[in-house]
Amino acid sequence: MALEVKPGGKVSIEVIKTPRCEAAAKTLSRIFGKDLAGRNLRRHRKALRASAKMVHRRGGRPWEHAPRAPRLIRPEKAATCTVLVTPELVGDLKSVQRFIKVSAAK
Repeated sequence: MALEVKPGGKVSIEVIKTPRCEAAAKTLSRIFGKDLAGRNLRRHRKALRASAKMVHRRGGRPWEHAPRAPRLIRPEKAATCTVLVTPELVGDLKSVQRFIKVSAAK
């Protein structure tokens, strides 16, 4: 299946198979994060990280320990999103094309 996507247009992405490998799941969550709902979740995650920072003294100076950000978007089978295609996104779509179906956005 050849993926014919050109930068500059909007596409609709549907997950047809839940990825088993962590790398593909991470790539899909990054792609879904570019959707409007994903951008709102990113703001929420930013606030979560800011409130979870721990500051303690180390060597007489304040030392910040920031925990890893939780992955809020975990695309499962039948999840859909609409994103604007950028040159960087084309490579990501090709790497996970066995898990998704791409069509032109309406």
